[in-house]
Amino acid sequence: MFTTKFITSQKRPLVIEAASCEVTLEALLKQLRDNNAYFKDHLLKYGGLLFRNFPIQNAHDFNRVIDALGTGKCVDYIGGDSPRIKVQGNIYTSTEAPPSMKLPLHNELSFVKNYPSHIYFFCETPSPIGGETIIGDTRKIFQELDERVKKQFIEKQLRYFSRYYYKNAFMSKYIRGHKTWINVFETEDKSAVEKMCVENEFGLKWNKNDWLEINQVRPAILEHPITKETVWFNQVHLYDFNPKFLGLKAYLGAKAFYCRKHTKLHDVYFADNSKIARKDIYHILDVLDANTIYFKWQKGDVLALDNILSMHGRAPFSGKRRILTAMTR
Repeated sequence: MFTTKFITSQKRPLVIEAASCEVTLEALLKQLRDNNAYFKDHLLKYGGLLFRNFPIQNAHDFNRVIDALGTGKCVDYIGGDSPRIKVQGNIYTSTEAPPSMKLPLHNELSFVKNYPSHIYFFCETPSPIGGETIIGDTRKIFQELDERVKKQFIEKQLRYFSRYYYKNAFMSKYIRGHKTWINVFETEDKSAVEKMCVENEFGLKWNKNDWLEINQVRPAILEHPITKETVWFNQVHLYDFNPKFLGLKAYLGAKAFYCRKHTKLHDVYFADNSKIARKDIYHILDVLDANTIYFKWQKGDVLALDNILSMHGRAPFSGKRRILTAMTR
């Protein structure tokens, strides 16, 4: 019913491809349930599975594939601040960040306690130029990082700061990458926000004009609960606004716009609030770039990633692109 192959020299993801155009969605779902151990074992081995040339046509079909693979319950994107649109249920657009911007490799929600164990992507419309959902092996990335950098990050851990506004017409129209706390927590109820912050071990502070500041201390590495392998698992490189990440023009614009500390979207320090050397963050970005795997999307593709073993990101693109995403825990 299906064949397996690789489409990258790094041999990830493992491609699960329909053996013929006559394979139905129901047949795929049956295979996922009947041979579940096979698929999960290979997901652990390769960090990701790409299902290709199956008749997966919409968000409903996508959701059925996720349910059949059975990696956990689908969860909302609570606490995440990537600009996304909720499509239906627990399915979102992958990101609404500007097409010209490269999103470096990262683990989804690695800055929160209740991170997802798996993340899924569905290609509804592949972009004609670029737009790959890039991936990387966190085991290999951990091994290739400088020992001094790893030691410091492991010992000191990380403190992430995020700040969100309440309602602001200018921000909503022109700074779309900066979400309101209503979008982040999917509620306008302050008490509900405070309850979710307690549940997720977020430090919380209400600033003037109803701006919300949250912070959380998280480790820089993780041990996979099944394989027991140590992996690099953090977002220090995304929380530091720097020219290498944003590009010089965007960096200067962000620096001018976020001149007031209480409105700056992100900050990151070591857990003791000491500064992180920019050269170390640049080193991390270089290692991530060196371990970035690209492959072209095809319409109907579904990518399943172990969120601990695999990082993901997005290449710049032009033209129409629509990738849906969902997370399980």
